[in-house]
Amino acid sequence: MTYVLGRVKAWNNAMTAFSKRADPWSQTVHQLETAPVETGRSAPSQKTARAESAFLERLTRDWNRTHPRESHDRLPFPQAIVRVIERPSSATALVYWSDPGTCHYGYQGWRATTASADGVCSLSGMPVHRGDQVYRPSQRDPKPQNASAMILAAAMPKTEQAEADVHG
Repeated sequence: MTYVLGRVKAWNNAMTAFSKRADPWSQTVHQLETAPVETGRSAPSQKTARAESAFLERLTRDWNRTHPRESHDRLPFPQAIVRVIERPSSATALVYWSDPGTCHYGYQGWRATTASADGVCSLSGMPVHRGDQVYRPSQRDPKPQNASAMILAAAMPKTEQAEADVHG
């Protein structure tokens, strides 16, 4: 203990002498270079790490239980902005798709098809059931990021310039 106090006192004396002749920037750099090395916290043991991990999982689970999510969280693309730009034919549509979490397509081609699985209409937010008539992004290589998105045929406008932001 005496050794540590002696080092600290010597360091303080050196810093006092140095501060009388150096500018503030040089003082800061010198302090960083000559500061006594503190004994850092050692890495936690595996037992401690497991306990911390279990504690965080419990906190997350409790938080999710007491703070239920909003109902639109069931949407596959909750932040997407979808606009039907043009309807070249009754079986096709040009769609503006912007989702900050996944992708942006300015003029994406969509085609009429039959839903192969349940989902949610990206334009209206209505449920889509397997077998419903829907529009989906045209498949190409590589597959678009929003390939799983669907628009119900009943929600598809007959004319261009329909816009939807059903998410908020």
